[in-house]
Amino acid sequence: MSEAIRPALLMVAMEPPASLEEEFNDWYDTEHFPQRLALPGFVSASRWACIDGWPRWLALYDLTSPDALNSAAYRSVSGAQSTPWSRRVLPRTVGRSRVVAVGLDGQDHTQYEPREVCRLLAMSVALPQDAAAKSAVALASEASASAQAIIAAVREALTPRGDLLQLRGFVEDDQTLWLFASFDSPASATLAAQIGRPCGASIRSFNVYVPYRRSSY
Repeated sequence: MSEAIRPALLMVAMEPPASLEEEFNDWYDTEHFPQRLALPGFVSASRWACIDGWPRWLALYDLTSPDALNSAAYRSVSGAQSTPWSRRVLPRTVGRSRVVAVGLDGQDHTQYEPREVCRLLAMSVALPQDAAAKSAVALASEASASAQAIIAAVREALTPRGDLLQLRGFVEDDQTLWLFASFDSPASATLAAQIGRPCGASIRSFNVYVPYRRSSY
């Protein structure tokens, strides 16, 4: 399957200064998040608060394909076309990262219902790189095979816990595997000891989240 038509994930993380956090969440909840979810090609979305790791706020968007981020509708509300509120809030955040990655074959196309998740583990793993010059197709094929082996090793390590709801993997630029594991119990950063170094791979990031819930009082 061509990368352009593979299901994909957009992951955005950032943290506002404490003085801006209330406005940041107002902006996300009432403008930015609904705006993104209404765009063509955006299938589902969720927000998360980091309890072990950094930065604090994470948003995940399931996409029909990476091309959803090239549509005229998306471009009309992004970058220089962003709303005045977005242009006010975003430059004041720190730790901003934006990842677009394509999904592995044979997995759920959408994320587990956040209301049923107690903890979410988001980790990134460096995929092995062959120094020999190869075609883009060959590199993509090797990256996919490595990613499938790594996610299988992680699944084997986590399944005995009995609380794993969903495990999904996404490959970014044929270099990094992003893994998202949903649990129905309060899993913690001690998961790192259970997972170890899957297939000998280097772990680049390891954050634990809870579903975002805005206080109603």
